[in-house]
Amino acid sequence: MKVLVWLIPVIFGAGGVYAHVARSSSDVSEVRKEVTAHTKEGVGHTGTQVRLDKIETNQTQILTEQRSNAENIAAICQATGAKCK
Repeated sequence: MKVLVWLIPVIFGAGGVYAHVARSSSDVSEVRKEVTAHTKEGVGHTGTQVRLDKIETNQTQILTEQRSNAENIAAICQATGAKCK
């Protein structure tokens, strides 16, 4: 009788642990599917891709302007004999 009283909580506990592990593994496989689908799509939403393209275009323009400004400043410094840093 004592063994039966001792086994009941152990059996219920083991069942609870099994249910928790089964549900967790199901959740993990669901998240993996979502991550895999997201990585196949690339950036995600098309609006995001358009915004990223605009950002890249603007960065290219900024770099071009900075290069031009640096060349102009260097020419001014050389023409005036100033010690520009």
